[in-house]
Amino acid sequence: MTLKDKFTYQLLNVIARRIRRLPYLSRVRLSNKLGAFAYNRLTIRKQEAFKNIKKAFPDKSNNWVNKVLKKTYRLVASNFLEFLALPVSTKSIKFRVEGQKILDEAIQLGKGTILITAHYGLWEQWGAWLGTKKYPVWGIIQRQGNAGADLFFKDLRESYGMNHIYRKSSIEHMYSLLKDNKILIIASDQDAKSKGIFVDFFGHPTSTPKGTALFHIKIGCSLIFSVAKRENDGTIVITFLKVEVGSNPTIESITQSYTHMLEEKVKECPDHYFWFHRKWKTLKK
Repeated sequence: MTLKDKFTYQLLNVIARRIRRLPYLSRVRLSNKLGAFAYNRLTIRKQEAFKNIKKAFPDKSNNWVNKVLKKTYRLVASNFLEFLALPVSTKSIKFRVEGQKILDEAIQLGKGTILITAHYGLWEQWGAWLGTKKYPVWGIIQRQGNAGADLFFKDLRESYGMNHIYRKSSIEHMYSLLKDNKILIIASDQDAKSKGIFVDFFGHPTSTPKGTALFHIKIGCSLIFSVAKRENDGTIVITFLKVEVGSNPTIESITQSYTHMLEEKVKECPDHYFWFHRKWKTLKK
């Protein structure tokens, strides 16, 4: 690592140790302040996020969109701070799990399981819950440009039981994990450019990664959609839902099925979605 990378690694560790010492309510207040600051001062992708919310909810007023966006900034700040506080923070978080039996039954089938998730809600706490419950999870992670930050995030996630596979790693490795009945986590909600399959998301054709569907078609692994939301009292609700693929599934039908499930969750809590991605960047020809 370069000197800059080493400095970043040490700095993140120092910040994380301080965040872990804060009581839960203090972290909540801090994340609200950081979210408000980011909304007012950090304009990167802000207009993109506004346009995306408006595109998904065209009948809503600009005032409503701005309120959702403000809450989204706060949730993103909370997600990051609570991530830094892991694994200590799991002790102060109240979890409620819906559909855990669906996950456990999928594992019992022995064909491997893909947990399809999205940049929605408290995804870091969601992953921490899976790790601390000793589920054999492997997350497909984007490698960070700064080697120090990359090592810090990797160390932190592994501290609570989350194993790593970097994007663009060997596909054969992923197939091997599924054949060994492991759980592969795939966040399948970003624009997939020309390599994706176009499915409907909020009434608009959306280029979506098709790897999940290919895994299922080739080896018959279980597909479960799962996200985590936060209720007003701070409880994190984790939901597991079986993805219905039908008797003759295709790449498009599978991808559309779980994309619709995501859309329903976003409608429930619009502020929980990470609207800053260029979701509709690729146009259907």
